[in-house]
Amino acid sequence: ILDKPFLGALVLRLPLVTANPDWCKTTATNMRSFYYNAGYIESLSAMQTQFILAHEALHCGLSHFTRREHRLKMRWDAACDYAINPLLIDEGLQPPLGSLYLQEFKDMTAEEIYPCIDEDSEQETLDDHLYDADTQDGGSQQDSPNDPSESDGEAQADQSQSNEGSSNTGSSKNENQQPSQENEDNS
Repeated sequence: ILDKPFLGALVLRLPLVTANPDWCKTTATNMRSFYYNAGYIESLSAMQTQFILAHEALHCGLSHFTRREHRLKMRWDAACDYAINPLLIDEGLQPPLGSLYLQEFKDMTAEEIYPCIDEDSEQETLDDHLYDADTQDGGSQQDSPNDPSESDGEAQADQSQSNEGSSNTGSSKNENQQPSQENEDNS
């Protein structure tokens, strides 16, 4: 990442948080932190780790959380990954197995890719996109303070562990519970 200053700058802005593998099978972002399953990261090569770090950072840098609008979450998440991954591959990064990539989506935005994905598609992304509490129906619920897995019985993270406004200092912390959604106020 150090030889890719733009991607490196994005990555360094996301605090690293070791996540409980019960809810985080690979990696995730809630637009404030980079959550990772330590076992998953250990299984990756250095190039694949760089890819996944940059991948999560680009979800933030490209403001995917604000652009979903009326779109179905699963299709939108796939469209975002199809838009991001060719950019990273073009930068010489190596995607982990299971990353979504189709050559025909190269140089397209998530908005352009979305209608190309079948409505009944069950394609899942490699990572978890935690920035939207709405699990499937169209219509973003970004202002919801609820945990995105609350309906699955996951406990909410302690609000005092919020990373809002912090920057990554190279250290990581543990978070055994899935992060809760917080109201975003960009003013």
